[in-house]
Amino acid sequence: MELRNIIRMGWGVFCAHAWDRKGPLNVMLSITNRCSCRCNYCNIFNRQTRELKTTEIFELIDQIRQLGCQRLGLWGGEPLLRDDIGEIINYAKKKKLFVTLDSNGYLLPQKIKLLKNLDQLILAFDGPKQMHDLNKEEGSFEKVMAAIEAAKGKIKFWTITVLTKNNLDSIDFILEKAREYNFLAAFQLLHHNDILSRNQSALLPPAQECREAIQKLILAKHKGQPIASSESYLRYILNWPDYKKVISPDSINGLKCWAGRLYCNVDTDGSLFPCSLLIGKGKALNFLEVGFKKAFNNLRHEFCNACMGGCFTEYNYLYSLHINTIIDWLNSMKRTKSFIVRRS
Repeated sequence: MELRNIIRMGWGVFCAHAWDRKGPLNVMLSITNRCSCRCNYCNIFNRQTRELKTTEIFELIDQIRQLGCQRLGLWGGEPLLRDDIGEIINYAKKKKLFVTLDSNGYLLPQKIKLLKNLDQLILAFDGPKQMHDLNKEEGSFEKVMAAIEAAKGKIKFWTITVLTKNNLDSIDFILEKAREYNFLAAFQLLHHNDILSRNQSALLPPAQECREAIQKLILAKHKGQPIASSESYLRYILNWPDYKKVISPDSINGLKCWAGRLYCNVDTDGSLFPCSLLIGKGKALNFLEVGFKKAFNNLRHEFCNACMGGCFTEYNYLYSLHINTIIDWLNSMKRTKSFIVRRS
């Protein structure tokens, strides 16, 4: 993240604490439900919502930038299926946003030139061939490895691993590949809501096995292994009371949720939700109809006070000014930057 984004986001967080000021510092945008992969834990490809046009996404970017947004996260579905993905990234960068993109990697080797201005790529990587393909689909492992090969040294990227009963023993393999290809690996448990997910109960490991895997990650992070996930987040999910329930009415570790106050999710059709876990929960306003500011100010999340979502928990620690998490993430970004090959 550029220093200007960090400073402006820090000021926005300070204003939220000092004067209870609300603002969309961090916006996640689902730009398509279409996907080239059929992950066994994901149901997004079956959703039938309208997809925003390029000009509508540009209008969204204009509006969030005027309200102080510093980071735009693009996800789906598979964002690289959009023919205008390069235009979207370039327009957001022109507006001085820090831009990230989540991908399964299938199209990366062919489309990598379109991502030249992207700040951070997040590739889905669930372990060795058998485990990765069990979580996703046959042939997916070769495709993500081709993406990692294509991205190495050229664009900044991390991987994200969803831990299931299929790949709980794959942590060592993933960290080995992270060392080999110079990337950081993030880890999370199954956490999508009932609209975006499928087969969660069948893929969820026993609670004790989940906790043992998380403890292993904490120990590995202490030893300097290339893990992007903060220790705060890892300890948070270690203490999660019931892995069968992805949201909780009670806070965990006393952590405040900032969803709908400092960050939000824009669904594929332009409807705003506090986060992706609350898609379909309660009435949502669409920025195309009422403007982003009104839709954002309307956001509420009375359904929960905590969740298992990895990214949302990390945001909540950062926006709660948890110093160890802030240092952890600054170090991770600095380390990732060092992986890029400098070319004259």
